[in-house]
Amino acid sequence: MEPLSVHVRSERAADRDAIRALHDLVFEEPDEGEIVDALRGSADEIEGGSLVALDKTGAVIGHLLASRGFIVGPDGAERSVWMLGPFAVRADLQGRGVGARLMREQINLAKRRGVPLICLFGHASYYPRFGFQPARSMGIEPPQPWPDEHWQALRLPAYSAELRGVARYAPAFKVG
Repeated sequence: MEPLSVHVRSERAADRDAIRALHDLVFEEPDEGEIVDALRGSADEIEGGSLVALDKTGAVIGHLLASRGFIVGPDGAERSVWMLGPFAVRADLQGRGVGARLMREQINLAKRRGVPLICLFGHASYYPRFGFQPARSMGIEPPQPWPDEHWQALRLPAYSAELRGVARYAPAFKVG
């Protein structure tokens, strides 16, 4: 399929209903949309970290959220990292580069902000193309006993090998 031309930008207040509808449609349940709503205005919200992909008409066809998380080291010290997700692309447009464009924009934003690591729980076959690898191989344990192939992380330029421990998501995710 031919890549789709999209415009990616940070979420605006006027996008909120469309973002919620997109998540509810793609996931066929409200959980993902509820997480997005709960993170807005919280201490774990990242300014500019809620990205939307718009088609040529200006309709929201994709959304990727980054939120603040932590890696709790063996000494109990917490280091801030980004957690990716929820992530949704309209089903009829998947495979046309919308998700890839959102991922590249989010990774670049994290690099510009000096984030050392991005973690996510997701499809084993999708995220490695962006450099994600099993997080346990880096010494990053998930907050729950998730399979290695789904618990992934991406080292960014600010990463250091001392960043090891157990991941902690924002309370909105209700994990760990």
